[in-house]
Amino acid sequence: MRKDPYNLTELLSPSIEAMGYKLWGIEFHPNTKNAILRLYIDKEDGIGIEDCEIVSNQVAGLLDVHDPITMAYTLEVSSPGLDRYFFYPEQFAAYKDQLIAFQLRSAINNRRRFQGKVIDVTDTELSISMKLENDQFSEEPILVPLSNIDRAQLVIDF
Repeated sequence: MRKDPYNLTELLSPSIEAMGYKLWGIEFHPNTKNAILRLYIDKEDGIGIEDCEIVSNQVAGLLDVHDPITMAYTLEVSSPGLDRYFFYPEQFAAYKDQLIAFQLRSAINNRRRFQGKVIDVTDTELSISMKLENDQFSEEPILVPLSNIDRAQLVIDF
């Protein structure tokens, strides 16, 4: 799953939580011309643009003082959205029996992209009922090592 290359979670999470928000995840996209540091925040009643602005101002100050990223970057603060990406194993637990799409680092049976329902999660494995071609789900759960998951995202079905 996505990694926090500068260990910013440790630096930023206490301040963000003190403001009443949860740090859902961090992405960093390095680029020599326009790197992007994207923070996803969440709270019980949802996130609005004002929430993003408040957190952005606080985080910008912390990053200026501690200066963990030496290259130029743009800071973005966002809601994780309905089709949120997962960053940590415990995030899967809140979405049991929900459909997720995930991409593996190493292919299984010549495939890297799958969909399935979350059955259970441990610190090392995700138990999934895989979506089959006929829109049914496998009866036997499949254990996927979390270390092999490159990206995982909630699938919204309206």
